[in-house]
Amino acid sequence: MVLAAGFASADVSFSGTAGVALIDDNGASLSTRADMFAESYYDLDIAATAETDNGISVKLGLDLGSGGKIDYDDDDKLEVQSAAPGDADVAVSYNGWTLAVDQAGIDNLFDDTDGSQDMSLSGAVMGWTVALTTDQEGSTSSYKVGGTVGGAALTFTCTDVVAAGGDATGISASYSMATLTLSASMENGASDAEDETAIGITYAINDALTFSYKSIKPGSRASDDFGDEWDAKVAYSAGCVSASFATDETDATTVIAEYTLGGGATAFAAMHDKAGTAKDLTALGLTFAF
Repeated sequence: MVLAAGFASADVSFSGTAGVALIDDNGASLSTRADMFAESYYDLDIAATAETDNGISVKLGLDLGSGGKIDYDDDDKLEVQSAAPGDADVAVSYNGWTLAVDQAGIDNLFDDTDGSQDMSLSGAVMGWTVALTTDQEGSTSSYKVGGTVGGAALTFTCTDVVAAGGDATGISASYSMATLTLSASMENGASDAEDETAIGITYAINDALTFSYKSIKPGSRASDDFGDEWDAKVAYSAGCVSASFATDETDATTVIAEYTLGGGATAFAAMHDKAGTAKDLTALGLTFAF
C-alpha cells in the first residue's frame, strides 16, 4: 500500500518465482558441496507503469531476490538471486519503440552470457524488428534485426563485446512446413574456435511428441565437417506432463521431466550425464510462479 501511494497515477504489479530443490552438481557451484544439498530461492519483480497524455509509456522495474535457482534446462548453473532495491530498470515506450536503461543489467543480443549492457532500443521498421544495446563505459554494443522473407524467418546479429566472441556476427533462418521445420545458422566469431555453421530439422510426430536434430560444423579446425558435432532431442508434452531426452556426439545425455501441479506450481526432475567431465547434475525440486 505504501508503494502504491508513491505511484498514485501508476499501475503497480507484483510477480515472481520461488522454489526449493535437492541438487547434486559435483561441486560445480561450491567445491565443498560435492554431494546432494538443498537450495531455496525467491525472485520478486515489482513493476510500476504509467502513460502520459501524449501516449508516452513509462515503466519502472525493481528486482528483489535471495537464494539460488538451479538452471536445469539451460546451462546447469546455480543462479544467485540477489539484487539491491536500488538497482532499478526504466523503460520508455512511444509509437512502437522502447528505450530501456538498466546499468550493467541488459543482455548482449548476440550471446546472453554477457549481461553488462546499459541501454537498449527496440522497435520495428517496415515489418522488421530492430534492436540495439550499448555499454557506455565499455564502449561496446550489439545489434539484432529480424524479419520474414518468402515464409522464412531470418535473424541477423552482431556484437563487438569481447565476452560474447569479440567482433562477432551471426545469421539464422528457419522455414516451417506443417509439422516440419528446417533451420540453418552461421556464426563468425573473433577466432576460428568461435565459428560455427549448423543445419537442423524439427519434426512434430504427433500433437505430443517432437523430434529435433542439428548437425554442426565447428570452425576450430579446417578439417572439421558437418556432423562432427551434433545434437538430438525427443520431447513429449501432453496435459500436465512434459519430458525430454537429449544427447550429442560425446554421448552426453540430458533427461528432464516436469509436472504441472496447478496454481503456478511445477515439480521437476533433471539428470545430466556430461561425458568426459565430473560436472554431472541431478536436481529434484518444486517451483512456484506468482
